[in-house]
Amino acid sequence: MDNKKAKTGSKFQKWFKFRKQKRKEPCHLNESSGDIYVPSLQMDPCTSTQELKIFVGTWNVAGRSPVGSLAVDLDEWLNLKEAADMYVLGFQEIVPLKIRNVIGAENPTEATNWNQLIGKTLNNRFGCPWLTPMLNPISSDNYQSVAIPDSKRRTSFSGSFWTPRERSRKQIQLSQSTGIKYKLMASKKMVGVFISVWMKTELLRKYSVANVKNCSVACGIMGYLGNKGSVSVSMTIEGTSFCFIAAHLASGEKKGDEGQRNHQVSEIFRRTVFPGSSKDDDNRNPLTILGHE
Repeated sequence: MDNKKAKTGSKFQKWFKFRKQKRKEPCHLNESSGDIYVPSLQMDPCTSTQELKIFVGTWNVAGRSPVGSLAVDLDEWLNLKEAADMYVLGFQEIVPLKIRNVIGAENPTEATNWNQLIGKTLNNRFGCPWLTPMLNPISSDNYQSVAIPDSKRRTSFSGSFWTPRERSRKQIQLSQSTGIKYKLMASKKMVGVFISVWMKTELLRKYSVANVKNCSVACGIMGYLGNKGSVSVSMTIEGTSFCFIAAHLASGEKKGDEGQRNHQVSEIFRRTVFPGSSKDDDNRNPLTILGHE
């Protein structure tokens, strides 16, 4: 790893092509290419196939804020020849792992800054203004844009007053007229580990996206502090369940370090739970990581 990468942390990325069929079939992972596919069988006239291209990446930013050279690195990282339908970005150490950050209250500032930069980077590639911060500002590290709560509180924009539902409908109308391509689906922060999920706006209108939930598992100091652990996002797309996980595990190559990492992974699988609610779809509502398709 050269000096630049040592300073900015390591970036990894994968492409996943997911082909969905209505009939239940086993999925396989091609480890060399990173493609997940459902084997094609002779299909009856009632079976349809859909393809969703997902960019999955992880990046340890070593406690640095998304400004200066990191903004340039993010632009290069997402500069793909072929745009994905979804971007799932996991980060580690978006804040320095100091005691006050580990045991103190969560501060959403860095998560907000990263979401704003990611949205701007993705949408500027299509030559259109990014209106998301103005229409639906990200005020929490636990933000889900598809879950709009009913509220009587009204929001002002350009002299007009809208309810949250009216604002969401207006956002879609403006995205159609201005060419906004990507919308924040969900994000979650726990100390320094952070996940941000984006999807093309046109696919939100085309596909049924539901049951968007998240979960965090802290398994660092004393087994329960958030300097190590995971944040996860669960959702269903056209009835197929997806689970995306960003994790930060114990470092080191000494004796016992590998066992500690394996134990943390076991804890993440054991303690990650996506509780159900009355608003969930009846067909797909996985509660655990391995319950997802």
